[in-house]
Order: sequence, then structure tokens, then C-alpha cells
Amino acid sequence: MMVRFMRLVGRLVIGHPGMVTGLALVLTLFLYANIHNLRTGTDLTDLFGSSDPQWQAASQIGKELGYGNQLFVLVEAPEGGADTTGEMEEMADRLTAEMQASGLFKQARCGLKDEELLNIVRFFTWNFPSFALPDQTEEFKRRLDPKQIHQNIRRSATELITPFSTLGAGYFVADPLGLMGVAAQNSQGFSQFASFDLAWGSGNRFFSKDHKALLIIAEPRQSAVDFKFAGQTVQWTREHIQSIAAEPAFRDSGVRAIQAGAYVYAEQDHKFIEKNIRLVSLVSIIGNLVLCLLVYPRIPMLLLSLLPTSLGILWTTGVASFYPGEVNLISLSFIAILAGLGDDQVVHFFNRAPQEWAKGGTLNAAVLRTYETTGVSIVLCIVTAATATAALATSGFKALAEFGFILTVGMFMMMFHTLLTVPALMQLWWRFSRPRAPETITFRLLPLLARKSVDFVGRHARLAVAFSLGVFLLSLSMLPQIKLGGSFAIAGGADNPAGDAQNRLSARFGIGGSPNVLLIAGGQQDVLRRAEELTAGLEAYRQRGVLKSIFSPTNLLPSADTQRQRAASLANIDLAASARALEDALRENGFQTEPHKPFIERLRKLGQDAQPVTLETAAEFLPSGLLDDSIRKTGNGHYVAAIAYYATNPSDTQAIPDAVLDSWRNQFGPFVDFSFEKINRDMQSRVLHDSRRALVWTAAAIVLIVYLSFRNLRVSLVVLMPIVFAIIVTFGLLRLAGHHFSFMSITAIPLIIGIGIDNSIHLVRRYLEDDRNSILAIAKASGAALIQSNLTTIVGFGALMASSFAPLAEMGLVTSLGVALALAGGLWIVPAVIFLGEGKRDRRATAQ
Repeated sequence: MMVRFMRLVGRLVIGHPGMVTGLALVLTLFLYANIHNLRTGTDLTDLFGSSDPQWQAASQIGKELGYGNQLFVLVEAPEGGADTTGEMEEMADRLTAEMQASGLFKQARCGLKDEELLNIVRFFTWNFPSFALPDQTEEFKRRLDPKQIHQNIRRSATELITPFSTLGAGYFVADPLGLMGVAAQNSQGFSQFASFDLAWGSGNRFFSKDHKALLIIAEPRQSAVDFKFAGQTVQWTREHIQSIAAEPAFRDSGVRAIQAGAYVYAEQDHKFIEKNIRLVSLVSIIGNLVLCLLVYPRIPMLLLSLLPTSLGILWTTGVASFYPGEVNLISLSFIAILAGLGDDQVVHFFNRAPQEWAKGGTLNAAVLRTYETTGVSIVLCIVTAATATAALATSGFKALAEFGFILTVGMFMMMFHTLLTVPALMQLWWRFSRPRAPETITFRLLPLLARKSVDFVGRHARLAVAFSLGVFLLSLSMLPQIKLGGSFAIAGGADNPAGDAQNRLSARFGIGGSPNVLLIAGGQQDVLRRAEELTAGLEAYRQRGVLKSIFSPTNLLPSADTQRQRAASLANIDLAASARALEDALRENGFQTEPHKPFIERLRKLGQDAQPVTLETAAEFLPSGLLDDSIRKTGNGHYVAAIAYYATNPSDTQAIPDAVLDSWRNQFGPFVDFSFEKINRDMQSRVLHDSRRALVWTAAAIVLIVYLSFRNLRVSLVVLMPIVFAIIVTFGLLRLAGHHFSFMSITAIPLIIGIGIDNSIHLVRRYLEDDRNSILAIAKASGAALIQSNLTTIVGFGALMASSFAPLAEMGLVTSLGVALALAGGLWIVPAVIFLGEGKRDRRATAQ
């Protein structure tokens, strides 16, 4: 049936080449017109698919809480020299004002206003029962004792030494009893602002402890996981920094500003992706072009051989612009891969047509016979390769699934051009310049190489089989030693401006590293209760020295139950008497009572009915970025809270074991544990799982396709033999050479199977066309095309090794070596095995 179908295709192309070419042209223009809609995937969370809980957590943290979505700008003084505090403050003010006016940022600040600081004081002092820990009860009772109040008021102006002491009279009005120092004593969430040297310079700015840097903290309007927006934000900030620094007032001061944080890393990663894709694509295209120039003896043949590649890439890009509509770091590598696969099948067409013409008959008859023979093999080879890529398309890891889908589309696009567009153009060309005789030389160098290789196999068939078996068994013995590792992290290399800026940020302000986050969702009080329980569990690890710090929303906003329990410990204090004593003491010491009325009234109200603090009431006091980036109300009316903790050892990728986290889920309820290290581990597991499944599906499908194609078990085993050899020997030799395998190496196996099987299919199908065929003669006739098709594939996948993105380079190394060994198996092992089988058959025939 396949032969009849290919005969119909051949007659269509031979009889109507203009129509076929016109159809290809129309489709090319149609797809090309939509390519501009193709975009590079910029949202990291989207690479993992919407069902992945880790990236759902990342999306909630980034987009709903804004957690970690901070762009830092360090305004630094020059080394030594005069005091440049004024210039630093002016530059920070200018840049902050421009950020606020740009529309790119929700907020930007380089310090706290006096009223913001006083509101923080009011938050703690007006709600001090909610923060009264058991060991603080006596201190609160002492400060609220009427006799003590009279003493405290007399010396309050000189003894209130806190980060807020520079506020003077304003602080005294907000906290006349000095409750702030007690209520906020254990509030680690407050450290985000209180850790700065707010007394240096002016305006309560975020100066470093050494007074050499002033920090701007900005929150852009979109998440840092969006590469495109991150790049725009960083570029805008960079341009405005350069513009301000170029002004005479700042140019000579030596003051400079550098950006740091997640957005800088995102911009660097985006540039890294673009650089790598351009590099591997360029290497593949140039490498294959040079190879084709060396191999093809005539320019028209060279151009025709490049046509499936160029049109295949164009059509695949056009299809991708409709669906999935975007490409990512992994899927965009299809350009380099298709550049290597583009002429894999057309070379067999070029190789077979002249050989068929040399047997006699017309040129068109030779082309038609090529369709009926090699054309069928081409279809089978495309289907087997597409089976491997389609298996990857079923991956739950979206980036790998899109890679498989786009490559599958590319395979069929190349088949279309190999069997229709190129032969149709040849027919049109022959109307003006028809060849008079078959080509005597289809390829340079390669026919000689094929003949020498096949002659060696013919003379030493047993040696070739024995050597191959020895290498196979040696490689097989190395497989148990293989361990998979690696990382999906994007590394910028030694020249890493984002890393350098982060190191400076950490050295100046102690802001550094990547936190682990526990994400909780639900009702407000349920979220806060569970956050307290988880924080207590983490605190045990902090006391053991495993964790360096913990940031929990409950440090600033305890649950209502906890607030009531704490307030109960102060229930025997007569706050009404404390309010009267305060009022009397103020009058006795000559202070006006009117400014203190709000505090006095609040004290009386707390004595009557102390209502727990809620997120909504806390928001009235606390400045943006202190609490709302760790607990926030979402669009559906629920609340999301994030507890962040940092390991004492930065290289500790799992400070809290998974078993402990699972036990906490059983005790405290569900939560998502999020960290980039955990994502890396989970993603490796996902890729390994998906790759193994793709491997099973690919192997099963190709075994079935091969068997249905040949309908003979022995022949099918011979066809499959080079693939088994290639996979085992690839991994064995790499392990023998000391190579450290990553999780992406498994992804290469389906590709080796799907692409490497082509050699056996072409060779064995041609051998079976006629019982009189000798395998050595067939191998010599097809050898040049086999070598050429595999060399371009090796160059295409080998180009991925130029990438500094380790998983992509790993896939390139394993696949290119696997294809090379599949070629060796097809050109040496298959002929040797069949040749030895022919010898046995001839001896049996002679004996009969």
C-alpha cells in the first residue's frame, strides 16, 4: 500500500511540478507572514505548565504577594575622599522620584518618612497586649504601674534610646511609656527596616552600617519571572542611572549606582538564552553549510539539498507562531537541530535517482522508481524520528513538551519538502537544463570512504562483529556506575554582573541568598494559625544552628487566638488607672495632654476590650513592603502567607528534610514548600520521569513500526541492532572517559533511537528489494548517502555542545555521539552480520 501511495506522489510531482511548487510557495508566504507573531517565552512559571504546584507557588509568591519582586539600587560613595552623603541622597531622591513617575513601579523608596516610622511605633504601642510574650509580662506591668509611669515621664526624653530616638518629640507623643522597645523586641519581621542605619545622613534613609552605601528598594509592577518585563525594567533603570550620573553635579563626585536583585538576574538570564540560541544555531548552520560545500560537487545540488532545511525551519517557525505561539530556551534549539536533520533524507533521493537511471529507461521513470523504493524508506525514517520527538511532546514539563512538538512538526515539514518541493523544482529545472546522462559523482570523498569501510567489513566480517561485541559488553559493564546529576540553573559564567551586584548588596546590607518559602493558603486566621505552628517548627532548627533566620508574617501579625492568650496575661493590669496616671504625670511635668489624647484613649480602650489586630488594621499602620509581601488577600477572597527561612550553610540545598515537611503537613495542614533548589530537584525528577516514559513509548512504537515494515522477526532484529549498540556504547564510553551525566542525557535516548534507526531502514530495505542483491554492494551504493545524512545530524546536535547552558550541551553531546555510533552500527555491524548470514546461506545451498 505504501508503495502505491508513493507511486501516486511521484506521478503527481512528475506530472504537475508547477502546481506542487506553487502550493509550496503559497504555504511558505502564508506561514512567513505570521512568523512575526512568534514570541520568546519570557515567563519562567509557564515553562513548567499550569498544573505544577511548585510553579503555582512561584506564581502566587511573585504575582499575588509580590514576594521577592524587589529591584535594589545601591548608591555607593567613592573609596576614600570627601564626604559625599549629600550627592548620594540627591541621586537616590532623583532616581526614586523618576521610578515613581515611570509607571513601571508600584513603589520605590530610599528611606522611611517620619510619619511612617511613627506609625510603626503606634502599631506596636497601640496593640502591645498582642505582642506580650510570657517573659515580657513583668516588664509591661512595671512600665504600666502608675508609680512607675510618673518616674518614666520625668526621664522619658533622655532614656528612650531606640532606632527611632531621632524622632524626638514625635516619638514621645506616640510612645510616652516606652512600650515600643518591649513590644517589638522579638519582632523579626521588623528587621527589614530597623536593620538599616536610620540615624545616618538625613531623612531616615536606608544607609549601610559603614555609611558607604544608600539603598533604594523598588517593587516593579510585574513579577521578576517575566523575562521581558524584567529586561525592560532593568534597561529603563540603567538608562536613568547613566543620565543622572552624567550630570556635572554627580560626574565629579565619584558616586555610582548599581542594580541588584531578581530582576537583574532575569535580564542576564534572558541575554544568556538569546546568546546561546544564536551561537548554537550559527554553529549548526555554518557547520552544515561547510560540510555540504565539501561534499556536493555541483552548486544546484548543494542548493537543493539545503532547501528542505531552510524551508523546514521556516515552515516549522510559522506553525509554531500559531501554536504554541512561543518558544523557550529548549524548544528554540529546534533551529540548530533541524539545520542538521534537513538534508538527512533528500541525500538518499539524490543518491538513488542517478543509480536507477543508470539501470536504463528514462529519467522520469528513474525518479518514479526512486519514489517507490527510497521514497518509502524516507517516509518510514521520518515516522520513526517523529515518533521519538512526539513521545517527548507528551512530557508534563512544558518546555520539553514544546521542544518535542516543534521538532515533530519540523520532521513532517522536511518530509513534505523532500518528497514534493525539491523533486518538483528538479522537474522544473530539467525543462530548461535536462541532464543527458546519470550523474557519475553524487558526492565527493564519501563514496571512497564508504567503499573502503565496506571492503574492510567484507574482508574482516568476523573481526568487525567480535570487536563490536567486545565494545558493547565493556560498555554494558560500565552502566551500573552511571549516576545522574546536573542542574537546570542558568549560569552566567565568570563575567557575572548580577552575581557581583548581589555580593555587594549582601556585603553592604546583608540582603543575599535565595530563601526557602513555605506557602499557606486559606482564611486569614487559619493561615496565621498554621503559620505560627510552622514558624515554631522552624525555630527549633534555628536554635540548632541549621537555619540562619526566619521571616514569618506572624512576627508582625500573630493569630487572633495567640493575641488573646497574650492579652490574657495582662488582664490583671488596670489600664484605666495607667491612663489616669499618664495624664496626671504629663500635667505634673508641664506637658500638654492634648497631643497624647489618642494614646491615652487607646490605653483606656485596651482596658475595656482589646480586639485582636487583623491584616486590615495592621495595613493602616505599617508601610508598604513590611507585612504585605508575606501575607496578602487574593482575588478570590482567600489569604496567602509566605514564611521564608535561610539556611546557615548557603550550599545546603535541603535544610529541612522532606520527611519533616511531610510530617508538618500531617500535623498543621497543607502548604507548599518552595525554593529554587527544590524546583531544580523536582524538575530533574520530572524530566527523568518524562524522558523514561518517552523512551519506553519510542522504543515500543519503533519496534512495532520496524516489524510491521519488514514482517520478519530476524530482519527486524538486524534493523534494531545498531540502535541498541549505539545507546549502550554511547553511555559506556562516556562513563569510561569519566563523563558526569546529567538528567538531560536520558532525553537524548529517544532521539538516538528515532534518528539512528534511519541507517538500518534504508540499508535493509534496499537489500531486500532483490534476492540477488549483495549486502556489500548495497552498502557501497548507499554508504555515501548514509554518511552524509549522519554527518549533518552530528553537526546539528553537536552544535548544542557550544551552549553554556549545561543541560542543552549534555543533550547535544550524548545525541551526536549516539548518532555517530548508530552510523558505525549501520555501516559496519549490519553489513557484517548479513554478510556472515549470506555465507551460511550459500554454504547450505551448495551442500544441497
